[in-house]
Amino acid sequence: MSKKKNKRQATASEVYALCITVGLIVGLGLSPLMGNTLIMIVTGGAGGAVIAYLFSRKASRHGHRRHHH
Repeated sequence: MSKKKNKRQATASEVYALCITVGLIVGLGLSPLMGNTLIMIVTGGAGGAVIAYLFSRKASRHGHRRHHH
């Protein structure tokens, strides 16, 4: 028997958490290049939050599209 996988949409809080975490890690990784760890971590977190906002905004636009005939 094969089981169908349930595909579900990620919630907005999951998208924000993932993007901010990735932003913090990228900021930490880039901090030796810039010389200031704190500023790069904060910048990475802020960049992650902006990207998460754009992803959630894009998903909400596609989810609420109406079809007129």
